Amino acid sequence: MQQQDTMQEQFNTILAFMPVHEHLYTSGQPTAEQLNLIKENGFSTIINLALTDASNHLPFEDRICLELGLDYIQIPLLWDCPNSSAALLVLDLVDHLVREQQVWLHCAKNFRVSSLMYLYRQYYMGMNIAEADALLQQIWQPNETWTGLMHALQLQLQARQSTKEIEQLS
Repeated sequence: MQQQDTMQEQFNTILAFMPVHEHLYTSGQPTAEQLNLIKENGFSTIINLALTDASNHLPFEDRICLELGLDYIQIPLLWDCPNSSAALLVLDLVDHLVREQQVWLHCAKNFRVSSLMYLYRQYYMGMNIAEADALLQQIWQPNETWTGLMHALQLQLQARQSTKEIEQLS
């Protein structure tokens, strides 16, 4: 536990850093030095939801990650028109990867990511809505576009949940 506290202290310098659970941490854009710190602390995969034209994008992030020995996955979500299929893919991918490895999920400022983590906490971790919302509000209050995306994804995730419950009853 003390090692995890020390690790989190080191990560506090990363823009909008927020742990989700022991295998999943999120943030805004890390620097090259911070990516090295992430690697040194046992993370194996970086997932980036930002576009390469973001104002604080790290040039050659893919190369930096690969040279550090980190797997690098980029699934960009447009800020003004995020794709719900891609967002759902991110949630499912994260859920799959964190079962066997430590994953760092980021975007430019942790706004895109925190919106998805709001849903991840509820539908993949079983957290209550009030607690998930309080954690989301620590990063930002989603605008109309992202609130709409979150509602659309909630409907899909609720439908999945209902289908699983029906299958279990059969």
